[in-house]
Amino acid sequence: MGTKTANKTCTKCNETKPLTEFRSRGGSQKHLYKSKCNKCLYFEHRYWIDNNPDKVQGYREKDSWTLAKRCHRRGITPEELIDVYQRQEECCAICKIHITLENSAIDHNHTTDEFRGVLCKKCNRGLGLFNDNPDILQNAADYLNMFGYYGK
Repeated sequence: MGTKTANKTCTKCNETKPLTEFRSRGGSQKHLYKSKCNKCLYFEHRYWIDNNPDKVQGYREKDSWTLAKRCHRRGITPEELIDVYQRQEECCAICKIHITLENSAIDHNHTTDEFRGVLCKKCNRGLGLFNDNPDILQNAADYLNMFGYYGK
């Protein structure tokens, strides 16, 4: 017999989807999931941003997303982040381009929430698009080496 996949119905779009399409509530409620699917949450978020440009600009001007808040969200201290950033010589751990802490991504393991390093936003997005899977990334590297890439 096959394994049963847990599903949940989104309260916004009323579609039944696998639990992987829902965000965990986080904290002590990681076993619970939000009532709206990721897609609906994304569209609500984009709608709010598009319809509240003055508030968005105000948040950015107030520097409300401070280094301390970003670190707290990842369960590390600003000192730990700065230490890793300096050991990486103020460069992205993957592509080695110079980055600033203000314009960096705090990379973490999505399963364990363990802090991994400081990346540029492009490399951080790339890891996510490849599902943080080293096998897929190796396949991509092999493909580029076989068929050519920029610079070769």
